[in-house]
Amino acid sequence: MKKSITYLKYIVNFLLIALALDILSKGLKFPLIILAKFNLIHEYTPSDFNILDIILLTINLILLMYMGWLLLKLRKTVHNPESKSLFSKENKSIFKKVGKGFIYYSIAIFIIRVLELYSENTDITNNPSAHDFVYSSNYSLGYHMGEAIGGRIPGLVIGIFILILADLIQDGYHLKEENDLTI
Repeated sequence: MKKSITYLKYIVNFLLIALALDILSKGLKFPLIILAKFNLIHEYTPSDFNILDIILLTINLILLMYMGWLLLKLRKTVHNPESKSLFSKENKSIFKKVGKGFIYYSIAIFIIRVLELYSENTDITNNPSAHDFVYSSNYSLGYHMGEAIGGRIPGLVIGIFILILADLIQDGYHLKEENDLTI
């Protein structure tokens, strides 16, 4: 059991590190946008960002912080030195919240990616002189939609895995209660 908890600790720590790097990469875009808007840097063109992109970036950053909060809650549960067992009602509820949070996060990020695709494709639709526009835009949209869906599947799988862990923790808690009553 200790080996399983150790592996779970590694997984949670890895997810937190990956999330922190993602928050850092998204957070660093804000100063670049502001510096470009005031023409303080010239390598970064301000015309690349419209107001929808800034709103989507802000929502993305808020969702990442939400996931960070959920993962920190999960980390406290896994790294809690006071608890002798992982099988408790509180741990089950935390795991269930984190699993549902991963699923909601994946769906919300997919919607953001679709909106980003929409904002990118509006520039294409304004140029009717493109050769085979219908075929190229449909192909491009399909390709990017597939990429957006493919990028969200790992989050959904992790969320479902954590929900399965929550059910296993609940079953373990019931078995532990029955075992305590028989002794």
